[in-house]
Amino acid sequence: MAEIEPITFPPAVLARVSPELSLQRHLAIGIRPCLRTFEEFRAVECTAGGLSRYSEESVKDSSVLGSSLVKSGNTTVICTITGGILEEDLPAEVVNEDAEAVNAIFAPEAIEEEAKEEFDSLESNAAVYPIVEVERGRIGAPTDEEMILGQRLYETLLHSGIISKESLNVRVGLRSVEEDGKVVITYFDDSEIGSELGPKRKWQYVLYAKVKVFSRSGPLFELVWYSLLQALKNTKLPRAYIDESAADIKIPVKIRGNFAAVREQYQIICDPLEHDTLILNEAALGYASNFCIIDIDEESRETVEPEDQSMEVDSRSVLLADVEGEEEEASSKKTMSIVVDSKGEELKSVTISGGVDNDQLKRAVELARLRSKQLL
Repeated sequence: MAEIEPITFPPAVLARVSPELSLQRHLAIGIRPCLRTFEEFRAVECTAGGLSRYSEESVKDSSVLGSSLVKSGNTTVICTITGGILEEDLPAEVVNEDAEAVNAIFAPEAIEEEAKEEFDSLESNAAVYPIVEVERGRIGAPTDEEMILGQRLYETLLHSGIISKESLNVRVGLRSVEEDGKVVITYFDDSEIGSELGPKRKWQYVLYAKVKVFSRSGPLFELVWYSLLQALKNTKLPRAYIDESAADIKIPVKIRGNFAAVREQYQIICDPLEHDTLILNEAALGYASNFCIIDIDEESRETVEPEDQSMEVDSRSVLLADVEGEEEEASSKKTMSIVVDSKGEELKSVTISGGVDNDQLKRAVELARLRSKQLL
């Protein structure tokens, strides 16, 4: 006669085979698979500026302008900020005229004024162009998750107004040689005298962010957003200059009997030592928190052992803060992502998926406010 033995799985294997069953068994007795309480967040460790070219321990010829290393649980996020210089050759009034024409065609009269105000506010904001890579031991095209994270980082940063276009203006200096042969670089301020002496053309910095994630163990937007903010906080913009001899050079040309002058292209040189700190709008800084709501199965309550009944949860659904692990992420059908300013007062962004009642939303906002103050 064959003897039948029950099949048992270790917790890590059960989480992959049946994540919902594993999570329901834990929640029924009042604990989470990660052994945190329902409303407890993971600790966040951050090291900022270690990879920047302007830090003491970094390589001086590095192209990294700002960096951060964030660790939360088993997940590690590394963010580096690089940049380039772009010349402004399109007058701002042309952009405004195009925007007014578009609004006149597509915007109804009731919302035309509101759309115009929103456009004007966005026009003064700047953003960073991010690339997110989640290391999974594979190479190839970016995944849907990586592209969505990159787009969400860009839009959140642009609409929050953390970086203004004015803060990315390049204060271009002039390099000249004095009578004694000494090379002098003169940087002009933003006053009227400085604007008259300096170059008439304008340039702006363009910032790029590369975010790498290792040991992914849950939703990533909150961690990569925090890593991006910390990298921007220690970003230094190098000062740039041009040679005085090339400041106003025009090359005469003759084409089929017609004379014209072609202006020589400037060669922008970045100073290896001199730099300015990137100015951020501190009032617009906001930190993100994620939550999920799990409905407890009645069958899981019946399987609670007698010694664990004292820990049993009375409510039919529970609010979990800072989703972690495959069990919680796979079972999350109702999720919330909330961005609150650094003072914990103003909501910057709220993303809700699934049916969430008012009490659960209020509690999540309250926890997000406390979390934002802690991260600050």
